[in-house]
Amino acid sequence: MKALTVLLLASLLSNVFLSEYSFASGLKNYSMPQDSTIVIPADSIIDIDLLLNDTTLFEEVNDTDTLKSDSLVNTKIDSVMVKKQDSIKVKPVVPKKPEEVIPQSVIELNKMFSDYRKYSEWAQDRWDDIYLSLSEIKMKADYFKFVVPLTYYSKAFEEASGIDDWIPRDIIVDDSLRKASMLEEGMPKMQISSELDRKINRQLLDFYVNYPELVLKNENSLLDLDFLSSKEMTSAYKEENIISLIDNNAGIGQMSGSELLVLKPNFWTSGGSGYLQFSQNYISANWYKGGESTKSLLSGFSWQIKYDDKQKTQFETKLEWKLGFITAPSDTVHTYKANNDLLRLTSKLGYKAIQNWYYTLSAEFQTQFFSSYATNSDDLVSALFSPATLNIGLGMDYKFIKDGKVNLSVLLNPLNYTLYSVMSDEVDPTKFNIKEGHKKESVLGSRVNATLTWKIIPSLLWESKFSYTTNYEQVLSEWENTFTFVVNKYLSTKLFVHARYDDGVSKEPDQSYFQFQELFSFGVNYTW
Repeated sequence: MKALTVLLLASLLSNVFLSEYSFASGLKNYSMPQDSTIVIPADSIIDIDLLLNDTTLFEEVNDTDTLKSDSLVNTKIDSVMVKKQDSIKVKPVVPKKPEEVIPQSVIELNKMFSDYRKYSEWAQDRWDDIYLSLSEIKMKADYFKFVVPLTYYSKAFEEASGIDDWIPRDIIVDDSLRKASMLEEGMPKMQISSELDRKINRQLLDFYVNYPELVLKNENSLLDLDFLSSKEMTSAYKEENIISLIDNNAGIGQMSGSELLVLKPNFWTSGGSGYLQFSQNYISANWYKGGESTKSLLSGFSWQIKYDDKQKTQFETKLEWKLGFITAPSDTVHTYKANNDLLRLTSKLGYKAIQNWYYTLSAEFQTQFFSSYATNSDDLVSALFSPATLNIGLGMDYKFIKDGKVNLSVLLNPLNYTLYSVMSDEVDPTKFNIKEGHKKESVLGSRVNATLTWKIIPSLLWESKFSYTTNYEQVLSEWENTFTFVVNKYLSTKLFVHARYDDGVSKEPDQSYFQFQELFSFGVNYTW
C-alpha cells in the first residue's frame, strides 16, 4: 500500500515538473519585438481572476500607461502572492507646462514703476504736510520762490507750454521780466541756477493746478513787497547736550531754542516826499508891452503811514501841505503874497467786504498856515483856522492797484457830515459857506472823494484828487492835479492845475462860481 502511495506522488510531481518545463521552454522560444509595448488604457482595470487563469505574470507598474517587453520575466509561481478581487489602476500622466522666461528689461521696468509709486505716495504725504520743516531746504537764493508769499510765476507756465523757441505770451507780466533770461548766456553759474529754477517751476506748476485759490499775487506784486531786514529777524543758536535733551524730554511736542526762528511781521509802512520849486520872471521897465517882474517860491511836503494786516483791516493817514509865495510889485502895501497855502490831514479806517471793496470810516480836516490879504489893502481874506473844514463820512472805498504803476481809491460816502468854521472876526464867513453872522455851519449830505497816482512813463507822474460834496441844495467840488516831470532823483519840474466849483458862497454879479489856478515851476524833489 505504501509503495502505491509513493508511486502516485512521484507521478504527480513528474507531471508538474514536465508542465512547468514545457511552459518555460515555450516562453524562451517566443520573442517580442525590441522596445515594443503593451498599451493599457488609462483608468482600465485588470481582473485578478483572469490573471490566476493565465500563466503570464506581470510586475507591478508605477505611474505609467505602457509596459515594455523587457518587463516580462520568469518568476516562480510560489514567489508571487496575489489576492483575489484586487485591481490595478494606471494614473494618467499630466504634461508639465513649459517655464515662462521673463526678460530682465521687463523686471527692471516693473521695479522702476514700483519704486516710483512708493516715492510718489511719500512725496504727496510730504507735500500735504503743512507742518513740514523748511530746515531740509538749503538756504540759497535759488529757493526764494519757496519762502516769499504765494505768487504766480509766468516762467513755470512758459516752460510747460513752450515749443522749441516759441513761448506763449503772458499778458500779466511785463516783457522785461522775460528778457532777463538773456543774461544766462555765457554764465556757467547762472546756467546751474537756471536748471534748478526749472525744477522748482515744475513743483510750482503742480501747486498752481491743485491749489489755485491760494495763489493771489503775480510777479509784479513783488515790486511792492517789503522784505524783513536782518534787524527785524532774531535767531538764537547754541550747542545742545544730547543728554540734557533726553532729560527734559525736548523734541517731544516741544521745540528747542536752537530750532526757533522768530519773525516779527511789521504791518506798518510809511513814506513821504518833499519838493522846493522856484520860478522867476524879469521884465525891464521900458518893455514895450509893459508887465512886472516876479519871483515865486513853492514848497510842498507829504507824509503817509499805512497799516495793512493783509487780511481784512486797513488804516491810513496822510499829512500834506503846500505853501507858495510870490512877489507883488503892483501891491503897494505888501511886498509878497501867499498864492498857495494848504494844510490837510486825511484818515481812513477800512474793513474788507468783498474783493477790492472796504467798509470805510473816513475823516478829513483842511485849513491854511498864513494870513492872506487883499491887494493894496490890509483887509484879511483868510488866516489860520479861518476857514477850517471838517468832513466825516461812512461808506464804501474801492481800491485798485496794478503793477505798482496805478493806485486808485474811490470813496463813496452816502452819509457825510461837513463842518465849516471861521475863527477870526476879520474874515468874511459868507465866502466859506457860512451864513452871515455865524462862525460855523453844519451840513449833512453825501460825498465822493477819489485819489489817483499814475506813473504814465518812468519820467512822468500824475497825482490827482477829486472831491464832490453836496447837501442836495448846494455843491462844493474840487479837482487838484499835479504833473511831475522827473529830470533825475533830485531835480524835477511840476505843473499844478487846481479847479474849484462852489455855488454856496457869495460872489459879485460879474463873477462865476467856477475858480481856476495854475502854476508851472522847476526845482528840487526828493522821495523816500
